[in-house]
Amino acid sequence: MSPDNKENDPEQITPSLSFSEEVDVTGTQAGALPESLDPETGLPTATEHESLIGETLSEKQAEKAPSVTTLGATPFERSEEDGEVIHHKVVATEIVADPRATHVPDPILQNSILLLEPRIAECEILIECAKKRGLFVTCVNTTRYDGTNIKFYPTAEALLEIGAHQVYEPPAGQKFSVVECANHLKTIEHQQNLRFLGVIPLREQAVDISDILAALLGLTVHNDLGLSSNRRDKALMKNAVAAAGLRVAKYARLTDPKGADVKPAIEELELDFPVVVKTPRGMGTQDVYICDSMEDAIQRSSQIVRSVGPDGTKANFSLLEEFLVGEEFAVNVVASPTTCKGVQVTDIWAYSKIFEEGAMVNTWQTLVNCHDPKHAVLVRYAEGICRAVGIKYGFGHVELMATYSEEKKRYMDPVMVEVGARLAGGRKGIMTSKAVPGWYPFEAMIDAYCGFPVRVPPSFTPVKAARHVYIPNNSKKAGILKSYTGDDFDRLPSYDSHEVIKYVGKRIEKSVSIMSFPAFVWLVGDKEQVEKDTVAARDGFIVEVAEE
Repeated sequence: MSPDNKENDPEQITPSLSFSEEVDVTGTQAGALPESLDPETGLPTATEHESLIGETLSEKQAEKAPSVTTLGATPFERSEEDGEVIHHKVVATEIVADPRATHVPDPILQNSILLLEPRIAECEILIECAKKRGLFVTCVNTTRYDGTNIKFYPTAEALLEIGAHQVYEPPAGQKFSVVECANHLKTIEHQQNLRFLGVIPLREQAVDISDILAALLGLTVHNDLGLSSNRRDKALMKNAVAAAGLRVAKYARLTDPKGADVKPAIEELELDFPVVVKTPRGMGTQDVYICDSMEDAIQRSSQIVRSVGPDGTKANFSLLEEFLVGEEFAVNVVASPTTCKGVQVTDIWAYSKIFEEGAMVNTWQTLVNCHDPKHAVLVRYAEGICRAVGIKYGFGHVELMATYSEEKKRYMDPVMVEVGARLAGGRKGIMTSKAVPGWYPFEAMIDAYCGFPVRVPPSFTPVKAARHVYIPNNSKKAGILKSYTGDDFDRLPSYDSHEVIKYVGKRIEKSVSIMSFPAFVWLVGDKEQVEKDTVAARDGFIVEVAEE
């Protein structure tokens, strides 16, 4: 785009980048200004050029600065040439036609939401819901993804192509700073005439920064900042829950890199084997080990203390916990002052797991009726957990263990595994909406995070069976994936959707943590049919692995 094509209308927002006159920038003739004194300011005129990838600013240069990526010259309009989409990447702090001039925004603001670390499946639905409300959608990636496993870790271009208006990313190779991000978003808010209404975290690593970001943006609709760490750190989480008078598992922090503190901790807590050793800031069941011996516990603890956790931060300690006996559930909630109790349970999922490779491994997760009296204690306990860790706005999910009492015909003695202040993973919200009439979780999510009244159905009783099925690497070997068959899951009568996340020619692990599974299938329909299709989906998927 040459400067001759620019509109002189001050309301036209044209992406641009300003450099000082000392900076040597090659290939910037398009849009360059003469290096002379500005007649209005009397100051040296800065070298200015269009910051569009492939034209005047190289991709390498663009990645060195915090940037906003759009599909057109501005995020408010999309341009196409010969039917091909053009991605424009601009420096986040300088997105108006003339960065040196004072920008006066229009009096009418455009409402916007921020999606923090979105995944494609949930993001697509949120974008559609935002359109119904006339909301502008800004996505924030805390790192620049390379396109690997794009459905779970989408690039800026992938998010734009499903309907996001713009995507903010930090400089390549730099650690994400929530303060720097807030500064840039405030600049964007002013220059684009936006008004951010809410920040929606869509991934576990976004939980402990979403409320801080909302506060830095001047929003009042966010969870308790004083308990922000308690919603992410699993040890602090237990402190807050125990202080609220709710039962938690026995636990201890272990800091010795050689595991010398494991034995004294087990003896002091009076634990019997097996015990659980895990990272304090994990996700997706990664770095969670069930240890049957002292030697195993020492090895796992020292391994975690010396390593970097799944979220990319140094694990300075490991967490030793008692092994909980019972059945595991995920209790999902929506929190809003507009609900009758401040926290509303929307759905419960029963986990089915088996013990393999030193861990409890998922097989499938099934939607159950949260209004069934046998789940009443779980509902009250989960509500209390959310209040204890300060979840006041948005979505949350509590993973817990409980034992069934044949005498009382209900689950008793629930104890928390962990709590997440975000939408539960595994497309649980999507599947619940297909099984519960009148429940629109993504519309409720936008309302809850923006402080609007949340609409809920008269009942959350499911009228269909819904299940998330984990498709394992049944070769039981780690290595290079040579081939796989049986991925035609749409043959199943209760099929809803599926995702294959391992690729031929790439490495495949033994199926233990969530992201080590090669595929997932979601089923909805008649209960008996879902049961049959679960077996068919797991048994029919065959992989061939070349061991390393």
